[in-house]
Order: sequence, then C-alpha cells, then structure tokens
Amino acid sequence: MPHLALGSHSVFYEISGHGQQDLLLFNGITMSTPAWGLMMPALESQYRVIRFDFLGQGQTDKPVAEKYTLTEQADLAAALLDALQLSQVFLVGLSYGGMVAQHFAHRHGQRVRKLLLASTLAWSDEANNRISQSWIECNQAGGLDLRYNASIPWLFSSRFLTANAAMLEDMKTLAGMVDWDAVIRLINGVKEHDARNWLPQLQLPCHILLGEEDRLTPLYQAEILQQRIPHATLEQIPHAAHVLHIEAAEAFSRSIIRFCQP
Repeated sequence: MPHLALGSHSVFYEISGHGQQDLLLFNGITMSTPAWGLMMPALESQYRVIRFDFLGQGQTDKPVAEKYTLTEQADLAAALLDALQLSQVFLVGLSYGGMVAQHFAHRHGQRVRKLLLASTLAWSDEANNRISQSWIECNQAGGLDLRYNASIPWLFSSRFLTANAAMLEDMKTLAGMVDWDAVIRLINGVKEHDARNWLPQLQLPCHILLGEEDRLTPLYQAEILQQRIPHATLEQIPHAAHVLHIEAAEAFSRSIIRFCQP
C-alpha cells in the first residue's frame, strides 16, 4: 500500500473506486483507512475515494509530541492533495475528521466542492473535554478493558449495543491495537478546537449529519454548525448514535451520495 513523504512525515493513503469525481474521507480519532470498509462498495461505485491516516493513526507516522493540532492535520491533507495533483474534492469528515475538515475548509476552502460534517463538534466544550479525559484516566487505571467499557455507551445506540455483542468483542480487539499514546496526542489537539468565530467564513455548500441518539457530539453542537455556516443543512439519522460508519453505514453512504449530486 502506498506511502508518501510529506515534509518530514510518511503518510499512508489509499485510492479506490470507479467514479470521475474525487471524494476525500477524514477519519475519526481512533480510525484508520480500513474502518470505512462497510461504506466502500456504495462510495466506490460513485467516486474515486481517497482515504488516508492522519498523524498518529494507522500506518502514518506517530511523531512524539504533546499534541497533533487540527491545523497541522488539515495542512497535511492539503499537502496530500498537492502530491496527488488533485485540485478539488468532495470532503467528508467524521467526528475528529469533521473537526479537521472545518479547519481544512477554513484554510483551504478553494479545494472543497462540498463539505459534509458528520458526528462532530463546533467546539470542544468542557463536557467533551471531561469525557475524553475520563477515557485517558480509565486507560491508566484499568487498561483496555476499562477504557473500552467506559467508551462504548458514548459511541453506540442502546439498540446496537443490545444486538451486536459479538461485533463489539471484535471491535474491542481492534481497539487494543491502537497506539494509545498517539490517541492522547490527538485528544490534546481536539481540546483546543473552537471554530465558532470563523464558521461564518465558510462560503461553500455544507451538510451536517448526526445520529439522533448521538451522546458524544450532541444535537446542540450540530445546530451551532448549521446556524453559523451560511446555508448549511442539517440531517439526523434515526436510531443511530455516534459511530455512523458502522451503525448506519448505508444511511451515511446515501447521505453522502445525495448531497454530492450536482
């Protein structure tokens, strides 16, 4: 699989699909490129899909630092587009990726045809900061078991938790493979996120997507995004919580395809 040297970092990326238009996907905080797998058949039938791992994720470098800032990640994505000679893309950011996508659109807005922000925050308020800090402290106190058990009620709907015990065990195994020190650096970058003052400067088509049972990035955050980004639209997916790429992969894919139509 391909890597690119972007500045001093080696960045992992994948390109797949059969469409004529380019769709760039920004990962959630503990995701890497394979995590989009349930959505790929639908998206690859419509677009050329570009996935990559941010600093601290997957097969991309994980430099030792206090934090990976969201602006640093946004500029890394712009450098990737430069290297791939892609001038403009449809951009979808999920959760952490949605925050990076806001910064990308602010700093590199001419490169975004349309922007879809899913399960994300306009700003990392004190409640969200305390949630993420609790996960760090759970990992310190009880390792993977305690961290995972504390996090999943924030990520999935009650219906999904009840019906998917076997999948949740498999996902716990995957969670144990994540470089947790790198995740802490990612979290430290999120704690500085506050786009509220400059969201009105985003002059591009924007759609906000949210699971109606999302506890981690709740409705009031989506409403701030909708109210402050000019002409943004808001859609809620019924019976879904935060992790839309798993719990509501078909509905998430449909929303992308419908929004990105000419």
